Amino acid sequence: MSFESVPALATVRQAILTGVTFTCPDMPDHEGFAAPVLPTGELASSAAAFTKTFVGYQAACSCGWTDQRRFLATPEGAKETEYRWWSRHAASLIAAAPPGELVIKSNLLRERIVKLAAERPLAALILLSQLESWQRTLLDQAVAGARETGASWAQIGEAMGISKQSAHERFRAHVSS
Repeated sequence: MSFESVPALATVRQAILTGVTFTCPDMPDHEGFAAPVLPTGELASSAAAFTKTFVGYQAACSCGWTDQRRFLATPEGAKETEYRWWSRHAASLIAAAPPGELVIKSNLLRERIVKLAAERPLAALILLSQLESWQRTLLDQAVAGARETGASWAQIGEAMGISKQSAHERFRAHVSS
């Protein structure tokens, strides 16, 4: 996956090019940065904890992830470090993170249907029946797409909140091997 293949990553790419810490709206618990490596070999806790005496950079994330590789204390080293954060850590997280605006809309839809079911149960049944019919088709398509892009049954099960075995048994007939 490249920066250009996901529209939300334009800001991520710009942040990397300018050497600024950044977050992606679809990954609120992950802020990547080029952590300064102190002369003692320890990492500064954030890019803001910058010091005049540092010997290099290492990719780090607010979630606690750190890359193994270190880079020189140069602007190019900082850029390479942040790129490593993206390529070694964030890319797979972004690929699995639903877009924030769709999560919000989904939550609002659920709330509205709960209210509708309390006020007009038959109308809610009609709506839920329609949702269920296209949801099944979309779920099958999403699973097939995930398998085509290399997702394992364990990853699919995890994304759905079910076991690897349950995911495989439920969808194997809908996915070409």
